[in-house]
Amino acid sequence: MRTPAFLITVLLLGAILPSTSGQFPSNNEWEFGWDTEVEPSYDLTLDGEKWKVEDTLVFFVDNPRVNDLSLTIVVEFDDDVEFLEPSYEESITVSAQSNETFSIILSTSDPDAVRSHSPSDKITILVTAEENAAGAPVSPKEIEANLNVPRHHKLMPEVSLVTSSVDAGTWVEETLILKNMGNSLDAASAIEAEIRGCPLLNLEGLETGEDIQIQPTDVNGNQPAEVSFRISPSSAHPTKTCEVTIIVTSEGNGLERSTVFTIDIDESGGSQDSGGGDTGSSSSDSGSDSDASSALPSLGSQTLLILLGIVALSRRNRLDVG
Repeated sequence: MRTPAFLITVLLLGAILPSTSGQFPSNNEWEFGWDTEVEPSYDLTLDGEKWKVEDTLVFFVDNPRVNDLSLTIVVEFDDDVEFLEPSYEESITVSAQSNETFSIILSTSDPDAVRSHSPSDKITILVTAEENAAGAPVSPKEIEANLNVPRHHKLMPEVSLVTSSVDAGTWVEETLILKNMGNSLDAASAIEAEIRGCPLLNLEGLETGEDIQIQPTDVNGNQPAEVSFRISPSSAHPTKTCEVTIIVTSEGNGLERSTVFTIDIDESGGSQDSGGGDTGSSSSDSGSDSDASSALPSLGSQTLLILLGIVALSRRNRLDVG
């Protein structure tokens, strides 16, 4: 009598087992990866005028199970990168037999730190997902990506005049300052001057500032480049206020930026406000000897009459003696 009962038990177990294996398939591992295209690396969205990063990375979790999946998320950066601030859900739940995406918002609050980061230095982001399972611990899963802060070029020219005016026929030396307010190496591929309404005014020496490699200014103590140039009006230049525009072309991105200043030209001379700048005579006045005698003292008219009187009186006395 025991044999029929045993057979019935075996049949019942056989009917139950297929159903159980259907509920717990052998391949029930959840998957975790990037939804954003991050290969081979990802360029962050950068506002180079404000030096601000605002971007979003998206990852997915695929859960083939018949039950919900609860995960703890941790986001970290290699090399102690502190200026990127991630915002994300630290605890997420993925519904059964679904594929869901989640966002990591990246932002910054320190413009100086953003500009100081070299575009050549990649930032590695590491995202860890760990299952919240009761009982035995479950190994976490990780994904990572290399992030780039894009290059941004911003070459700024600046002139702060030492001298407010210059005499016609002379010259004064001033300085053009080239500030690299970008985040990577730059240079001026061209430096040009436009002078409005003063065809007899020349600027000399600006070309010496071309192709000078300039590191980002004020990053790691880097200083701007200084270019000496001469403001040289012709000796025939009339008294006038001249407007000068200096245009600098960035080698990094080909963009032009300019600075404008005014300089007073005095045709009569003697009124120049040097303010400590280097000045000199222009070549148009050199080699002239016409005024060489102007440095000798001249006799006044009264002195000349007195001398003539003395001569006349002396001659009369001689005649009387004779």
